[in-house]
Amino acid sequence: MMTWPHLLSSQRLSRADALSSKGRSSFQQDLDRIVFCSAFRRLQNKTQVHPLTHNDNIRTRLSHSVEVASVGRSLGTIVGSTIAPRLKLEGITADSFGHIVQAACLAHDIGNPPFGHAGEDAIKDWFATTSAGQSIVKGMKSAERHDFENFDGNAQGFRILTQLEQRKWSGGLQLTHAALGAFTKYPRASTAPAQKSYPGSKKVGIYQSELEYFIAIADSLKLQPQGKSGAAWSRHPLAYLMEAADDICYSIIDIEDGAALGHLSYQEAENILLPIARISKRDLLGSAGEKLSHLRAKAIGNLVNSVAEAFLNEEKSLLAGSFAAELIDKTPYAENVALAKQTAHEQIFISREKTVRELAGASVITGLLDMLTEVPVALAASKFDASRLKGRTAKLARLTGLDGPQPKNLYHATLRITDYVAGMTDRFATDLYRNLRGLAM
Repeated sequence: MMTWPHLLSSQRLSRADALSSKGRSSFQQDLDRIVFCSAFRRLQNKTQVHPLTHNDNIRTRLSHSVEVASVGRSLGTIVGSTIAPRLKLEGITADSFGHIVQAACLAHDIGNPPFGHAGEDAIKDWFATTSAGQSIVKGMKSAERHDFENFDGNAQGFRILTQLEQRKWSGGLQLTHAALGAFTKYPRASTAPAQKSYPGSKKVGIYQSELEYFIAIADSLKLQPQGKSGAAWSRHPLAYLMEAADDICYSIIDIEDGAALGHLSYQEAENILLPIARISKRDLLGSAGEKLSHLRAKAIGNLVNSVAEAFLNEEKSLLAGSFAAELIDKTPYAENVALAKQTAHEQIFISREKTVRELAGASVITGLLDMLTEVPVALAASKFDASRLKGRTAKLARLTGLDGPQPKNLYHATLRITDYVAGMTDRFATDLYRNLRGLAM
Protein backbone atom coordinates (compact mmCIF):
# COMPACT_ATOMS: atom_id res chain seq x y z
CA MET A 1 0.00 0.00 0.00
CA MET A 2 1.37 3.40 -1.01
CA THR A 3 1.13 6.25 1.49
CA TRP A 4 0.75 9.98 1.00
CA PRO A 5 3.77 11.00 3.12
CA HIS A 6 6.04 9.12 0.69
CA LEU A 7 4.07 10.06 -2.43
CA LEU A 8 4.41 13.77 -1.62
CA SER A 9 8.21 13.63 -1.39
CA SER A 10 9.98 16.95 -2.03
CA GLN A 11 13.32 15.21 -2.58
CA ARG A 12 14.85 16.31 -5.84
CA LEU A 13 16.52 14.13 -8.40
CA SER A 14 20.28 13.97 -7.69
CA ARG A 15 19.83 16.15 -4.60
CA ALA A 16 18.70 15.97 -0.99
CA ASP A 17 15.34 17.37 0.11
CA ALA A 18 14.78 20.72 -1.51
CA LEU A 19 14.29 23.72 0.67
CA SER A 20 11.37 26.02 0.06
CA SER A 21 12.30 29.57 -0.82
CA LYS A 22 10.49 32.52 0.67
CA GLY A 23 6.95 32.48 -0.63
CA ARG A 24 7.48 29.43 -2.86
CA SER A 25 7.15 25.77 -1.95
CA SER A 26 9.29 23.07 -3.56
CA PHE A 27 6.35 22.17 -5.78
CA GLN A 28 5.90 25.78 -6.92
CA GLN A 29 9.59 25.78 -7.81
CA ASP A 30 8.91 22.73 -10.00
CA LEU A 31 6.34 24.77 -11.90
CA ASP A 32 8.75 27.63 -12.47
CA ARG A 33 11.52 25.31 -13.68
CA ILE A 34 9.23 23.76 -16.29
CA VAL A 35 7.77 27.08 -17.48
CA PHE A 36 11.20 28.62 -18.05
CA CYS A 37 12.88 25.66 -19.78
CA SER A 38 13.48 25.76 -23.52
CA ALA A 39 11.70 22.45 -24.23
CA PHE A 40 8.50 23.93 -22.80
CA ARG A 41 8.80 27.10 -24.88
CA ARG A 42 9.19 25.06 -28.06
CA LEU A 43 5.72 23.60 -27.52
CA GLN A 44 4.33 26.89 -28.86
CA ASN A 45 5.21 25.74 -32.38
CA LYS A 46 4.39 22.05 -32.09
CA THR A 47 1.22 20.41 -33.33
CA GLN A 48 -1.55 19.53 -30.92
CA VAL A 49 -4.01 18.08 -33.46
CA HIS A 50 -3.81 20.22 -36.61
CA PRO A 51 -0.28 20.53 -38.09
CA LEU A 52 0.93 23.91 -39.37
CA THR A 53 -2.54 25.45 -39.29
CA HIS A 54 -2.85 29.11 -40.21
CA ASN A 55 -5.70 29.66 -37.73
CA ASP A 56 -4.11 31.28 -34.67
CA ASN A 57 -7.11 30.42 -32.47
CA ILE A 58 -6.43 26.68 -32.77
CA ARG A 59 -4.54 25.04 -29.92
CA THR A 60 -0.86 24.24 -30.13
CA ARG A 61 0.96 21.90 -27.76
CA LEU A 62 1.80 24.89 -25.59
CA SER A 63 -1.73 26.29 -25.25
CA HIS A 64 -3.05 22.75 -24.73
CA SER A 65 -0.47 22.12 -21.99
CA VAL A 66 -1.35 25.37 -20.22
CA GLU A 67 -5.06 24.51 -20.33
CA VAL A 68 -4.41 20.98 -19.06
CA ALA A 69 -2.29 22.44 -16.25
CA SER A 70 -5.15 24.76 -15.25
CA VAL A 71 -7.58 21.85 -15.08
CA GLY A 72 -4.99 19.72 -13.27
CA ARG A 73 -4.42 22.38 -10.63
CA SER A 74 -8.16 22.51 -9.95
CA LEU A 75 -8.38 18.72 -9.72
CA GLY A 76 -5.39 18.47 -7.38
CA THR A 77 -6.56 21.30 -5.14
CA ILE A 78 -10.09 19.89 -4.79
CA VAL A 79 -8.73 16.45 -3.93
CA GLY A 80 -6.11 17.97 -1.64
CA SER A 81 -8.69 19.97 0.29
CA THR A 82 -10.06 16.64 1.55
CA ILE A 83 -6.81 14.67 1.94
CA ALA A 84 -4.30 17.29 3.20
CA PRO A 85 -6.10 18.18 6.48
CA ARG A 86 -6.27 14.50 7.32
CA LEU A 87 -2.51 14.00 6.83
CA LYS A 88 -1.35 16.83 9.10
CA LEU A 89 2.04 16.96 7.32
CA GLU A 90 4.14 20.11 7.74
CA GLY A 91 4.04 22.25 4.63
CA ILE A 92 1.49 20.05 2.85
CA THR A 93 -1.73 21.84 1.95
CA ALA A 94 -4.46 21.49 -0.63
CA ASP A 95 -2.34 23.76 -2.83
CA SER A 96 0.54 21.26 -2.61
CA PHE A 97 -1.61 18.65 -4.35
CA GLY A 98 -2.69 21.24 -6.90
CA HIS A 99 0.88 22.34 -7.68
CA ILE A 100 2.17 18.76 -8.08
CA VAL A 101 -0.58 17.90 -10.55
CA GLN A 102 -0.19 21.25 -12.30
CA ALA A 103 3.54 20.62 -12.81
CA ALA A 104 2.91 17.12 -14.17
CA CYS A 105 0.29 18.55 -16.55
CA LEU A 106 2.51 21.39 -17.75
CA ALA A 107 5.16 18.84 -18.72
CA HIS A 108 2.89 16.01 -19.92
CA ASP A 109 3.55 16.69 -23.64
CA ILE A 110 7.07 18.09 -23.35
CA GLY A 111 8.55 15.03 -25.07
CA ASN A 112 6.26 15.04 -28.09
CA PRO A 113 8.07 15.45 -31.42
CA PRO A 114 7.01 17.81 -34.22
CA PHE A 115 3.78 17.07 -36.10
CA GLY A 116 2.00 15.46 -33.15
CA HIS A 117 1.31 11.74 -33.09
CA ALA A 118 2.14 11.57 -36.80
CA GLY A 119 5.69 12.60 -35.90
CA GLU A 120 5.83 10.07 -33.09
CA ASP A 121 4.74 7.32 -35.48
CA ALA A 122 7.25 8.46 -38.10
CA ILE A 123 10.20 8.09 -35.72
CA LYS A 124 9.31 4.64 -34.47
CA ASP A 125 8.31 3.42 -37.94
CA TRP A 126 11.65 4.55 -39.35
CA PHE A 127 13.56 2.41 -36.86
CA ALA A 128 11.11 -0.50 -36.97
CA THR A 129 10.46 -0.83 -40.70
CA THR A 130 13.18 0.81 -42.82
CA SER A 131 16.38 -0.96 -43.80
CA ALA A 132 18.43 2.03 -42.63
CA GLY A 133 16.72 2.05 -39.22
CA GLN A 134 17.03 -1.69 -38.77
CA SER A 135 20.71 -1.65 -39.69
CA ILE A 136 21.37 0.79 -36.84
CA VAL A 137 19.46 -1.03 -34.10
CA LYS A 138 20.40 -4.60 -35.03
CA GLY A 139 23.57 -4.46 -32.96
CA MET A 140 21.84 -3.12 -29.85
CA LYS A 141 20.44 -5.05 -26.93
CA SER A 142 16.79 -6.04 -27.27
CA ALA A 143 15.61 -3.49 -24.69
CA GLU A 144 17.62 -0.74 -26.38
CA ARG A 145 16.14 -1.59 -29.79
CA HIS A 146 12.69 -1.41 -28.24
CA ASP A 147 13.28 2.20 -27.15
CA PHE A 148 13.67 3.23 -30.81
CA GLU A 149 11.20 0.86 -32.45
CA ASN A 150 8.56 1.98 -29.95
CA PHE A 151 9.58 5.63 -29.61
CA ASP A 152 7.12 7.37 -27.30
CA GLY A 153 6.66 11.00 -26.33
CA ASN A 154 6.03 10.07 -22.69
CA ALA A 155 9.39 8.33 -22.31
CA GLN A 156 11.08 11.14 -24.24
CA GLY A 157 9.46 13.62 -21.85
CA PHE A 158 10.89 11.85 -18.82
CA ARG A 159 14.30 11.92 -20.53
CA ILE A 160 13.99 15.68 -21.15
CA LEU A 161 13.03 16.41 -17.54
CA THR A 162 15.76 14.23 -16.02
CA GLN A 163 18.62 14.46 -18.51
CA LEU A 164 18.42 17.06 -21.24
CA GLU A 165 17.29 20.33 -19.69
CA GLN A 166 19.30 22.66 -17.46
CA ARG A 167 21.76 20.30 -15.67
CA LYS A 168 22.46 18.08 -18.65
CA TRP A 169 23.27 14.46 -17.82
CA SER A 170 23.04 15.14 -14.06
CA GLY A 171 19.37 15.31 -13.11
CA GLY A 172 18.04 17.73 -15.69
CA LEU A 173 15.57 20.14 -14.13
CA GLN A 174 15.98 18.32 -10.80
CA LEU A 175 12.26 18.27 -10.14
CA THR A 176 10.81 16.77 -6.98
CA HIS A 177 10.16 13.06 -6.91
CA ALA A 178 6.46 13.81 -6.36
CA ALA A 179 6.21 15.81 -9.60
CA LEU A 180 8.19 13.24 -11.61
CA GLY A 181 6.03 10.44 -10.22
CA ALA A 182 2.81 12.26 -11.10
CA PHE A 183 4.22 12.98 -14.58
CA THR A 184 4.97 9.33 -15.37
CA LYS A 185 1.82 7.99 -16.98
CA TYR A 186 3.48 4.69 -17.92
CA PRO A 187 5.95 3.65 -15.20
CA ARG A 188 7.34 0.71 -17.19
CA ALA A 189 10.57 -0.01 -19.05
CA SER A 190 10.77 -2.33 -22.05
CA THR A 191 12.36 -5.08 -19.96
CA ALA A 192 9.04 -5.53 -18.12
CA PRO A 193 6.16 -7.35 -19.83
CA ALA A 194 3.01 -5.36 -20.52
CA GLN A 195 -0.07 -6.08 -18.42
CA LYS A 196 -3.09 -5.33 -20.58
CA SER A 197 -5.39 -5.03 -17.60
CA TYR A 198 -3.40 -2.18 -16.03
CA PRO A 199 -3.48 1.25 -17.76
CA GLY A 200 -0.02 2.25 -16.50
CA SER A 201 1.47 -0.72 -18.33
CA LYS A 202 -0.05 -0.04 -21.76
CA LYS A 203 3.12 1.65 -23.11
CA VAL A 204 6.78 1.95 -22.24
CA GLY A 205 7.28 5.24 -20.42
CA ILE A 206 10.93 4.88 -19.38
CA TYR A 207 13.89 4.34 -21.68
CA GLN A 208 16.81 2.17 -20.64
CA SER A 209 18.92 5.33 -20.45
CA GLU A 210 16.76 6.71 -17.59
CA LEU A 211 15.76 3.49 -15.86
CA GLU A 212 18.26 4.00 -13.03
CA TYR A 213 16.73 7.40 -12.34
CA PHE A 214 13.21 6.04 -12.16
CA ILE A 215 14.23 3.16 -9.90
CA ALA A 216 15.50 5.74 -7.40
CA ILE A 217 12.30 7.80 -7.72
CA ALA A 218 10.07 4.73 -7.31
CA ASP A 219 12.00 3.74 -4.19
CA SER A 220 11.65 7.23 -2.72
CA LEU A 221 7.90 7.37 -3.43
CA LYS A 222 7.40 3.71 -2.42
CA LEU A 223 5.54 2.93 -5.63
CA GLN A 224 4.11 -0.59 -5.79
CA PRO A 225 6.14 -2.97 -8.00
CA GLN A 226 4.22 -4.50 -10.90
CA GLY A 227 5.42 -8.05 -11.51
CA LYS A 228 8.91 -9.35 -10.72
CA SER A 229 10.94 -7.63 -13.45
CA GLY A 230 12.07 -4.72 -11.29
CA ALA A 231 11.22 -2.43 -14.19
CA ALA A 232 7.48 -1.74 -13.76
CA TRP A 233 5.52 -0.02 -11.02
CA SER A 234 2.03 1.12 -10.14
CA ARG A 235 1.22 4.65 -11.10
CA HIS A 236 1.57 7.49 -8.65
CA PRO A 237 -2.11 8.17 -7.74
CA LEU A 238 -1.82 11.79 -8.87
CA ALA A 239 -0.83 10.58 -12.36
CA TYR A 240 -4.49 9.62 -12.76
CA LEU A 241 -5.45 13.26 -12.22
CA MET A 242 -2.87 14.35 -14.80
CA GLU A 243 -4.33 11.83 -17.25
CA ALA A 244 -7.88 12.99 -16.48
CA ALA A 245 -6.98 16.65 -16.97
CA ASP A 246 -5.56 15.80 -20.40
CA ASP A 247 -8.62 13.73 -21.30
CA ILE A 248 -11.00 16.47 -20.18
CA CYS A 249 -9.23 19.10 -22.25
CA TYR A 250 -8.70 17.26 -25.50
CA SER A 251 -12.11 15.55 -25.57
CA ILE A 252 -13.94 18.86 -25.13
CA ILE A 253 -11.57 21.19 -26.94
CA ASP A 254 -11.11 18.96 -30.00
CA ILE A 255 -14.82 19.51 -30.60
CA GLU A 256 -14.50 23.27 -30.18
CA ASP A 257 -11.46 23.46 -32.49
CA GLY A 258 -13.09 21.11 -34.99
CA ALA A 259 -16.08 23.40 -35.25
CA ALA A 260 -13.81 26.45 -35.62
CA LEU A 261 -12.06 24.78 -38.56
CA GLY A 262 -15.34 23.75 -40.20
CA HIS A 263 -14.99 20.00 -39.66
CA LEU A 264 -18.16 20.04 -37.52
CA SER A 265 -21.22 22.23 -37.71
CA TYR A 266 -22.11 24.35 -34.71
CA GLN A 267 -25.19 22.21 -34.14
CA GLU A 268 -23.16 18.99 -34.13
CA ALA A 269 -20.76 20.48 -31.56
CA GLU A 270 -23.63 21.76 -29.41
CA ASN A 271 -25.33 18.36 -29.41
CA ILE A 272 -22.16 16.77 -28.05
CA LEU A 273 -21.26 19.38 -25.45
CA LEU A 274 -24.72 20.34 -24.11
CA PRO A 275 -25.30 17.09 -22.13
CA ILE A 276 -21.93 17.60 -20.38
CA ALA A 277 -22.41 21.32 -19.80
CA ARG A 278 -25.91 20.72 -18.42
CA ILE A 279 -27.24 24.18 -19.15
CA SER A 280 -30.34 25.42 -20.92
CA LYS A 281 -30.12 26.42 -24.58
CA ARG A 282 -31.73 29.68 -23.48
CA ASP A 283 -28.50 30.55 -21.65
CA LEU A 284 -26.45 30.31 -24.86
CA LEU A 285 -26.05 33.81 -26.27
CA GLY A 286 -23.94 35.49 -28.92
CA SER A 287 -22.13 34.06 -31.92
CA ALA A 288 -21.50 30.39 -32.53
CA GLY A 289 -17.97 30.79 -31.19
CA GLU A 290 -19.23 32.50 -28.02
CA LYS A 291 -21.80 29.79 -27.47
CA LEU A 292 -19.17 27.07 -27.87
CA SER A 293 -16.88 28.88 -25.43
CA HIS A 294 -19.70 28.90 -22.86
CA LEU A 295 -20.44 25.22 -23.43
CA ARG A 296 -16.75 24.31 -23.16
CA ALA A 297 -16.34 26.18 -19.87
CA LYS A 298 -19.40 24.60 -18.27
CA ALA A 299 -18.53 21.12 -19.55
CA ILE A 300 -14.98 21.28 -18.20
CA GLY A 301 -16.22 22.57 -14.84
CA ASN A 302 -18.67 19.68 -14.46
CA LEU A 303 -16.04 17.12 -15.48
CA VAL A 304 -13.52 18.52 -12.99
CA ASN A 305 -15.95 18.15 -10.09
CA SER A 306 -16.99 14.65 -11.15
CA VAL A 307 -13.42 13.41 -11.64
CA ALA A 308 -12.33 14.79 -8.25
CA GLU A 309 -15.25 12.97 -6.63
CA ALA A 310 -14.31 9.76 -8.44
CA PHE A 311 -10.70 10.06 -7.23
CA LEU A 312 -11.77 10.42 -3.61
CA ASN A 313 -14.17 7.50 -3.95
CA GLU A 314 -11.34 5.35 -5.36
CA GLU A 315 -8.58 6.60 -3.06
CA LYS A 316 -8.08 3.24 -1.36
CA SER A 317 -7.65 1.31 -4.64
CA LEU A 318 -5.43 4.06 -6.05
CA LEU A 319 -3.09 3.79 -3.07
CA ALA A 320 -3.14 0.01 -3.34
CA GLY A 321 -2.05 0.23 -6.99
CA SER A 322 -5.06 -1.82 -8.03
CA PHE A 323 -7.16 0.85 -9.77
CA ALA A 324 -7.33 -0.28 -13.39
CA ALA A 325 -9.53 2.27 -15.18
CA GLU A 326 -9.63 5.92 -16.17
CA LEU A 327 -11.21 8.29 -13.66
CA ILE A 328 -13.51 9.77 -16.32
CA ASP A 329 -15.03 6.30 -16.76
CA LYS A 330 -16.14 6.48 -13.13
CA THR A 331 -18.16 9.67 -13.70
CA PRO A 332 -21.75 10.15 -14.96
CA TYR A 333 -20.29 11.69 -18.13
CA ALA A 334 -18.35 8.65 -19.34
CA GLU A 335 -20.59 7.97 -22.35
CA ASN A 336 -20.75 11.65 -23.31
CA VAL A 337 -16.96 11.96 -23.29
CA ALA A 338 -16.64 8.73 -25.28
CA LEU A 339 -19.00 10.18 -27.90
CA ALA A 340 -16.90 13.37 -28.11
CA LYS A 341 -13.73 11.31 -28.68
CA GLN A 342 -15.45 9.11 -31.26
CA THR A 343 -16.73 12.13 -33.18
CA ALA A 344 -13.26 13.67 -33.21
CA HIS A 345 -11.78 10.47 -34.62
CA GLU A 346 -14.48 10.05 -37.26
CA GLN A 347 -14.98 13.63 -38.43
CA ILE A 348 -12.01 15.76 -37.39
CA PHE A 349 -8.87 13.62 -37.37
CA ILE A 350 -9.52 12.32 -40.89
CA SER A 351 -9.90 15.70 -42.59
CA ARG A 352 -8.04 16.04 -45.90
CA GLU A 353 -6.08 19.08 -44.76
CA LYS A 354 -4.89 17.32 -41.59
CA THR A 355 -4.05 14.13 -43.47
CA VAL A 356 -1.94 15.91 -46.11
CA ARG A 357 0.02 17.85 -43.51
CA GLU A 358 0.61 14.76 -41.38
CA LEU A 359 1.96 12.89 -44.40
CA ALA A 360 4.20 15.84 -45.21
CA GLY A 361 5.41 15.99 -41.60
CA ALA A 362 6.19 12.27 -41.60
CA SER A 363 8.21 12.72 -44.79
CA VAL A 364 10.19 15.53 -43.15
CA ILE A 365 11.06 13.41 -40.10
CA THR A 366 11.92 10.37 -42.22
CA GLY A 367 14.16 12.49 -44.40
CA LEU A 368 15.93 14.02 -41.41
CA LEU A 369 16.57 10.60 -39.87
CA ASP A 370 17.89 9.33 -43.20
CA MET A 371 20.51 12.07 -43.15
CA LEU A 372 21.33 12.56 -39.48
CA THR A 373 21.70 8.94 -38.43
CA GLU A 374 24.85 8.59 -40.50
CA VAL A 375 26.58 10.36 -37.59
CA PRO A 376 26.12 7.69 -34.89
CA VAL A 377 27.04 5.01 -37.44
CA ALA A 378 30.24 6.87 -38.30
CA LEU A 379 30.99 7.52 -34.64
CA ALA A 380 30.70 3.82 -33.87
CA ALA A 381 33.12 3.06 -36.72
CA SER A 382 35.58 5.63 -35.33
CA LYS A 383 35.32 4.19 -31.79
CA PHE A 384 33.42 7.33 -30.74
CA ASP A 385 36.21 9.75 -31.52
CA ALA A 386 34.50 12.69 -33.24
CA SER A 387 37.86 14.15 -34.29
CA ARG A 388 38.17 11.32 -36.82
CA LEU A 389 34.98 12.28 -38.64
CA LYS A 390 35.46 13.97 -42.00
CA GLY A 391 33.52 15.96 -44.57
CA ARG A 392 29.71 15.85 -44.56
CA THR A 393 29.58 13.57 -41.50
CA ALA A 394 31.73 15.95 -39.44
CA LYS A 395 29.42 18.83 -40.38
CA LEU A 396 26.32 16.85 -39.41
CA ALA A 397 28.00 15.96 -36.11
CA ARG A 398 28.51 19.67 -35.38
CA LEU A 399 24.90 20.38 -36.33
CA THR A 400 23.51 17.74 -33.97
CA GLY A 401 25.96 18.34 -31.13
CA LEU A 402 27.57 14.93 -31.46
CA ASP A 403 30.98 16.54 -31.81
CA GLY A 404 30.74 17.50 -28.12
CA PRO A 405 30.73 15.16 -25.08
CA GLN A 406 30.96 11.72 -26.58
CA PRO A 407 28.32 9.04 -26.11
CA LYS A 408 29.65 5.74 -24.87
CA ASN A 409 28.01 3.44 -27.42
CA LEU A 410 25.74 3.29 -30.47
CA TYR A 411 22.58 3.28 -28.34
CA HIS A 412 23.43 6.56 -26.62
CA ALA A 413 24.72 8.12 -29.85
CA THR A 414 21.46 7.30 -31.63
CA LEU A 415 19.48 8.70 -28.68
CA ARG A 416 21.22 12.02 -29.32
CA ILE A 417 19.74 12.03 -32.84
CA THR A 418 16.20 11.27 -31.65
CA ASP A 419 16.68 13.92 -28.95
CA TYR A 420 17.57 16.42 -31.67
CA VAL A 421 14.72 15.52 -34.01
CA ALA A 422 12.07 15.13 -31.30
CA GLY A 423 13.03 18.51 -29.84
CA MET A 424 12.33 20.36 -33.08
CA THR A 425 9.28 22.48 -33.68
CA ASP A 426 7.14 21.85 -36.75
CA ARG A 427 8.58 24.81 -38.65
CA PHE A 428 12.19 24.24 -37.63
CA ALA A 429 12.00 20.61 -38.79
CA THR A 430 10.45 21.67 -42.09
CA ASP A 431 13.00 24.44 -42.68
CA LEU A 432 15.98 22.26 -41.74
CA TYR A 433 14.83 19.46 -44.02
CA ARG A 434 14.45 21.86 -46.95
CA ASN A 435 17.83 23.45 -46.25
CA LEU A 436 19.68 20.15 -45.97
CA ARG A 437 18.07 18.98 -49.20
CA GLY A 438 19.13 22.18 -50.91
CA LEU A 439 15.52 23.17 -51.55
CA ALA A 440 15.62 26.56 -49.82
CA MET A 441 18.81 28.03 -51.25
